[in-house]
Amino acid sequence: MVEAVGPGTERLAALHRGEGLWVTGPLGRPFSPPEALVPHAAGAILVGGGIGLAPLAILRRQLAERGVPVRTLLGFRDREHSGGVEELFACSEVRLASEDGHAGHHGYVTDLLAVLLQGAEADSAVVFACGPPAMLEVTRVMCGERGVAAELAMEAPMACGFGACFGCAVPLAGGGFMRLCVDGPVVDAGEVETALVAGSGHRPPDGSPVMGRAP
Repeated sequence: MVEAVGPGTERLAALHRGEGLWVTGPLGRPFSPPEALVPHAAGAILVGGGIGLAPLAILRRQLAERGVPVRTLLGFRDREHSGGVEELFACSEVRLASEDGHAGHHGYVTDLLAVLLQGAEADSAVVFACGPPAMLEVTRVMCGERGVAAELAMEAPMACGFGACFGCAVPLAGGGFMRLCVDGPVVDAGEVETALVAGSGHRPPDGSPVMGRAP
């Protein structure tokens, strides 16, 4: 579940069994209970992409313990980047999507979400998403167009983690910014202008620059 893409993750990937780490946390805001977003919520839809499925595995377990019906949608780039499903979701029903077609739907996980949101149960569902910014942006727009409540676990460069450096500021839909480390990293999808924030290390599928104003 750790991919070496920079100095930090390279160090994590090089850890040996038994090595210790100093960890500060928990920081910021977690996922909300479904009923806090929709009082009449009948269930939850979890949408995960790549390594973003790890936090959703914890959320799924918490919801299951409370008896909340959960539908889980997971998407992967290719076979090489599709680990963790059996280990983290072995006891639950999961619908898969893969961009290379090696498992489940040949396409994006948001294709599966679009099908679910067309059903009559969409009005009483709450979407929780974690994954690449491009996936989160499609989820944000899709849920906004259909009036479906959604929370996104976003990412941005975080230097301090305590809201002091403003390195993780992301634009709000109504103007201004939020500090993702203290006001997030889980945010109401309707609050943010875009999930494609500068410095997240990802680009939209068409290769164009990330959207959003710089702080």
